[in-house]
Amino acid sequence: MKHPGITRRTKVAVRVPKSPRRGRAMPSALEWAEDMTGRCPRLTAVGGHSLLVENHTGIAVFTESRIVLNSRAGKVCVLGRSLSLGCARAGEVIIRGDIQRIELPCRGGDVPDEG
Repeated sequence: MKHPGITRRTKVAVRVPKSPRRGRAMPSALEWAEDMTGRCPRLTAVGGHSLLVENHTGIAVFTESRIVLNSRAGKVCVLGRSLSLGCARAGEVIIRGDIQRIELPCRGGDVPDEG
């Protein structure tokens, strides 16, 4: 007995929206592995007043206007005003203050001088 409104199930093709990053290469498995091993510093910014830095190996420079962190990939430099350390644990630190610029490690691992 057939009921009105009840139909057979049919396969429906679902269109997946195109990626806005189309044309960009996906990170290779080696890049993902490098991130998972803790070699790359991972930075998470919340506005311009708080920054979480993970996978660092120590603090090289600490002033109110400049904090330089060592990492296996090179040095991470945070520039700003009234910078302070909110919470420091092994391998991670929270930097608070008026963060104006972040310089990530370049291939040589050098950080430009403050200017």
